[in-house]
Amino acid sequence: MGNVLNILFCLSLLYLATTTRVTAYLKVFVLQSILLFFIVMLPLLNHISVFTLLLPLTILVVKAILIPWYIRKKIIYELEINTTIESNIQQFNFLLLSVFSMVAVFVFCNIITKDAAVAPIPFSAAFSSVVIGLYVIIFRKKLIVHVIGFLVMENGIFLLGIAVASEMPFLIELGMLLDIFVVVFLMGIAINRISSTFAADEVSALDKLKN
Repeated sequence: MGNVLNILFCLSLLYLATTTRVTAYLKVFVLQSILLFFIVMLPLLNHISVFTLLLPLTILVVKAILIPWYIRKKIIYELEINTTIESNIQQFNFLLLSVFSMVAVFVFCNIITKDAAVAPIPFSAAFSSVVIGLYVIIFRKKLIVHVIGFLVMENGIFLLGIAVASEMPFLIELGMLLDIFVVVFLMGIAINRISSTFAADEVSALDKLKN
């Protein structure tokens, strides 16, 4: 079951490479956050308690509800951001690059995890998420998409922690979730300030900033 969830997580990454809508990116982030909730919940099913439920429920509330709500309501709608995404490379090339990179990551991870006590599929899914999130930041022009690319990378790092660590560093992960929410909040303020100064909501507007 865990591998199925991780494969679905990887398919969501491929969808990011095919869509050019900001709202679709946000929906993919919500889907990934829900998948993370179930991935964290699976090992806990045999010993559920209030304490063990705290982390997965926090993931669900912060990643799947609060952050998407803030981005959709306070950034996309209130700033009336154009939801069509422009890219630095052609869409087909972006898809090819994403597919090739994910295949390379799966082959590489399968090799390095042969002699280690690490499941290759979750490890590969985590690594792929970091790579695709980085591509989104590099090749997409819109600022809000960079925020979502950062969140996709963070999902990958979170999944990497689950794949590598046998036990979750509970308090550290809760602290990271709070940090992520604060970062998204600050990025929203920054985009708001930039949008009030420049008409564009793309990274090209940053070229006009001086000192």
